Amino acid sequence: MIQITKSQLLSLMLLYEIGSTTLFALGIRAKQDAWIAVLFATLISLGLLWIYTEIQKQYPGKDFVDILQSLLGKWLATPLILLYALYFFSDASFNFYEFGEIIRTSFLTDTPQFAILGVFIFTVVYMVILGVEVIARTAEILMPVLIIFLLSTYLVASMSGSLEIKELFPVLGNGIQPILKEVLPVINFPFGESIVFLMYWHFMDKKESVRKISLLVIGITGVLLMLSDIIIIMILGAELAAKSEIPLLRVLFDINIADILTNLDIIGVTIMFIGGFYKTVLNFYGAVLVVTTLFKSANQKWVAIVMGISLMVYSMIYFRNITFQRWIGGEVWLPYIVTIFQAIPILILIMIWLKSKTRNQLTR
Repeated sequence: MIQITKSQLLSLMLLYEIGSTTLFALGIRAKQDAWIAVLFATLISLGLLWIYTEIQKQYPGKDFVDILQSLLGKWLATPLILLYALYFFSDASFNFYEFGEIIRTSFLTDTPQFAILGVFIFTVVYMVILGVEVIARTAEILMPVLIIFLLSTYLVASMSGSLEIKELFPVLGNGIQPILKEVLPVINFPFGESIVFLMYWHFMDKKESVRKISLLVIGITGVLLMLSDIIIIMILGAELAAKSEIPLLRVLFDINIADILTNLDIIGVTIMFIGGFYKTVLNFYGAVLVVTTLFKSANQKWVAIVMGISLMVYSMIYFRNITFQRWIGGEVWLPYIVTIFQAIPILILIMIWLKSKTRNQLTR
C-alpha cells in the first residue's frame, strides 16, 4: 500500500505552496501595503484549508474522486470529476509554460522553447510514472534546500544596505480598500490551489495529522510571502516592484556587498526551478490520478505519457507569449475559474454534513 510520512507531506505541501510565489510581489496592487493583503489572505486561507481537510476527515481512506462518487453517486459525480481533472491539468499548464518561458527569456535566450519544455515535460512524466512515494522522498530532500535559499536571500538582502524602511510607509496610506481587493487573488494563488491535495491526503500514513500539517504549511508560507513582499518593496519600492516581471530576481541582481557577493541570481533560479517543478508535477499528477481513479482500468503510465504530450502541445499553442499567459491568468483564470473550483468544496462539505445529519435522524 502506498503511504507517505508526515515529513514527506509537509515537504510536498511546502514546495507546492511556496512554489515560485516568493519570486513575485503578491498583492502589489495594494502598493506598500501588499504584505498586509498577504496577512489577511493567510488568515482566511487557514479557514479554507480547514474546510478541505474536514472533507478528507469525513472520508479518511478515499481521494477526491471516491469522495465525490460516494456523496453524489457515480453518474452525478462523473461530470464534476472530469471538470476537476481539466482544472488540475490547466493549472499545471500555467506553471509549466511560465517556468519554461522564464528560463528561456532570462537565462537560455538562444535555446528553442520546444527544447526547454521538452526536457521539462520528460522529467515531469518520468516522476509521475515513478509514483507518489518517489515524488515525496525527493521533496523531502529538496524542501530544506528551497527554504535555505529563501532565508539566504532575505539575509543577504538585509546585509546589502539597500533596505529602505521608508518604502513601507505610510501604512494604509491608500485606505483599506486596495488591500481588500488583493486578498482574494492571494487566497486563490497560492493558498486555495491546495485543493489538489484532496488527491494526496489519503496516502498519509497517519491521517489524523493531515490538518495540523496543512495549517502549519499555510502559516509558514504566509510568513515567507510577507517577508518576500517586505524585502522586495524595501529595496525596489512599490512602483518598481509592480512593474518588474520577477521582482525577487531584480532584487538579487541589484545586491552587491563589497564587490564580493554579487550576481546572486542563481539563488532565484534555484528557487524557481525547485518550486516551479514540484508545483507542475503535483498539479499534473493530480489530473492523472483523477483520470486513472475514475476509469479504474486505465494504465497510469500511458495516461501520464498521453497527458504529458497533451500538456506540452496545449501550452505551446494556447499561450502565445508570457504576456498573454499573465493576462489570462490574472484577469480570467484566478478571479473566476479558480474561485469557482476552490469554492465548490464548501458546498460539498455542507452536503456531507446534511447527509450525515439525515442518516443520524433515520437511525434514531
